[in-house]
Amino acid sequence: MYFCALAFAILCAFVSVVHAADPAIDNEHFTVWTLPENPSDVSVAGTLPGSALIGGGRDCVPAFEFMISHAKQGDFVVLRASGKDDYNYEIMEYAKAINQPLNSISTILFKDRDAAYDPVVQEKLRNAEAIFFAGGDQSLYLKYWKGTPVEDIIQAKLVNTTIGGTSAGLAIQGNWIYSAETGSAYSDESLENPYNIYVTLQSDFLHIPYLENFITDTHFSVRDRMGRMVSFMGRIMADDQVKEVRAVGIDETTALLLDVNTGDVRVVGEGHAYVCASQTAPAVCKAETELTFKGISCTRLSGRSGEQFSLRTLSGDGVSYEINVVKGKYSEDTAPYGPQ
Repeated sequence: MYFCALAFAILCAFVSVVHAADPAIDNEHFTVWTLPENPSDVSVAGTLPGSALIGGGRDCVPAFEFMISHAKQGDFVVLRASGKDDYNYEIMEYAKAINQPLNSISTILFKDRDAAYDPVVQEKLRNAEAIFFAGGDQSLYLKYWKGTPVEDIIQAKLVNTTIGGTSAGLAIQGNWIYSAETGSAYSDESLENPYNIYVTLQSDFLHIPYLENFITDTHFSVRDRMGRMVSFMGRIMADDQVKEVRAVGIDETTALLLDVNTGDVRVVGEGHAYVCASQTAPAVCKAETELTFKGISCTRLSGRSGEQFSLRTLSGDGVSYEINVVKGKYSEDTAPYGPQ
């Protein structure tokens, strides 16, 4: 198995010089780049559904291999709201490396919400055998896609198409979404006041099987985001009055690969994924008040070990532990990222 640390080595071996291609379409609402430039759509049988939840940072190559293999040499589409067409070249080389060449790879850069109503954009998505959400700004993804045909098309394709996303593209895959529309939330501030202006939550975007009770978080341990994820969980239980909330935080260059038919996941890459859950509402979760939230069960899963877990039963490999927060601080017996 290729490990994520090989991402750049693979690219260096296959790509000597990468230049941005001239876009096939470039207007005020969106830009499209496609490799090759004028592909014919192909009829592909046997594509597989799934979801690749990638924590951000450098490419996690096994996650792309997962998406590519599920696409069965069909058409791969990258969606983004900033940046250019770099992924087209990278994905092409990842596909070649595993002898699964793709019919085409397209990047669609959204500049506004109007792009979601364009028939060219919609056709690209309907013909896709894999759809990937690039990193960037999840608030723009929600602004441009939520409640539009883009959302409807992606949701309909989940029955036989694998989707994936990194960083902001991971953030939008849970039932609840940390939208980041007012800036970045930090763990210490969120534990001290879970209703501070940076803790902005939305819901009702994609409905991915076995992620219905989840919120996701990104760039996890390197940016010390367990505290804010726990605060998100507390907010959800307090605001929505749900009986259970689940969350998954994923490290950089690490991915959780979801079988949407069974709920089973495999973790790949260089870091860890942290699956947490609570069926007990926080004792204190209100504005301008420190959070008190006890009995949060967590499991740390290793990408290097390829550990497996069930999102259906919350059981499997990994290290299990508990998080307790009292008056905005972890209790003395809490190691937020698990025992060493």
